[in-house]
Amino acid sequence: MAHSTPSTAYSRDLGDELRRLRETHTNLNGNALAVRLGWDPSKVSNIEHGKARPSEIDLVQYLTMCGKDIDFFEDFKRRYRNAFDEYIVQVPGNLRTVAMAESTATKIFSYDVLTVSGLLQTPGYAEGVFRECGFVVEERIPELVQIRTDRQAVLRKHNRPDCLFYIHELVSCVGNSPAKSGE
Repeated sequence: MAHSTPSTAYSRDLGDELRRLRETHTNLNGNALAVRLGWDPSKVSNIEHGKARPSEIDLVQYLTMCGKDIDFFEDFKRRYRNAFDEYIVQVPGNLRTVAMAESTATKIFSYDVLTVSGLLQTPGYAEGVFRECGFVVEERIPELVQIRTDRQAVLRKHNRPDCLFYIHELVSCVGNSPAKSGE
């Protein structure tokens, strides 16, 4: 998810490069790219104008649509490390790799024994998973829930992958009653 923020020289520079990549490596305008990514059109505009800070998942998805790979992403991130430090929620490297794979996948198969797949989790359910697992400090839970929700944009893309999810749990055993019924 892109978060509104006052633009700075770094964020405008970051946005300008993303816009140039879109214009030179795709035949899409900002609205068409947003539709393909399953985003609101204002999200692309705000990111490209440096008015919104994209998450790393947003950037992985955006750069994938521009034909870029994880190595390009890592180089891009290094070149704009000051902008990333202030404006982009940090995502662990292994999750960034998963998001890149999901963005380029034509098919996704998932079998989960204990929980619902992260690509299908509601925010309430994801929060319950993080709280009950005990591996995450309380302050990071909202950020991690947002990252998980951002990944779901791959399911709204124009050319989204064919997906098959097997969920073993009969009844949700994670979260409070509203989270369980929402899931």
